[in-house]
Amino acid sequence: MLRKSSKLISAVCASVLLTGMLYLRASAVPVPTASPYTRCMTQGKACASRGDLKNAITHFQIAVKENPNSCEAHLLLGQSYCKVKQYVKAKDELRRAIRLGKGNKNAQMANQSLMQLPKNILSPKTGSDTRMIASMLGLSRVRGADGETKPTVIDFYASWCQPCKQTNTALDKLKESYGDRVSFMRVDVDDPDNERIIDQYEVSPIPTLVFLNTEGEVVSFTIGFSGEKGIDDGIKKILTKG
Repeated sequence: MLRKSSKLISAVCASVLLTGMLYLRASAVPVPTASPYTRCMTQGKACASRGDLKNAITHFQIAVKENPNSCEAHLLLGQSYCKVKQYVKAKDELRRAIRLGKGNKNAQMANQSLMQLPKNILSPKTGSDTRMIASMLGLSRVRGADGETKPTVIDFYASWCQPCKQTNTALDKLKESYGDRVSFMRVDVDDPDNERIIDQYEVSPIPTLVFLNTEGEVVSFTIGFSGEKGIDDGIKKILTKG
């Protein structure tokens, strides 16, 4: 009986010892820590939720530096700039989010946020200086069947943008009305090859239409879906002589 008790005690002790060793070994395994990017995003969101925008901006700025290709980081930084009325910085960050997101949820939210900015911040380039841009891009050399230089409508769009689809439907109708008198050009903002023209004209939200006269000067523009009449009014301005 004593021998059996000794064996039982030894077995229990061995089991406890093994359990303890396994616990110590498990405790020695390092716990993964969050990356600086993830940590800053979490802290930034927490600050933003309680209205601490100054610190939220600081955290999102660091997140952008840690991961420059994060659509979400640029979106949240841009939205935070909006709330403190730093609209130029907001525009830059939100434009970047659209470019990086390629139509994902964050890119669409960035486009919606851009639409809330003051109109003077969203305005693309206009005036006589834009003639040089058109010349550089070859837009001022587009001619009709009669050899005359044609005015141009540039439609900045994306396939995921619902107002862009409405704009395209209206443009299709107007193309039939104006025939060969006007050149219509579409620019997909998600195409990396179009980054140059987007930046040259400083296009922000989509849809944006810019209306160039025969000299390549941007004389008018629309932002968002302005309806068929709004587009038609822009076209009439670039067809007017003198």
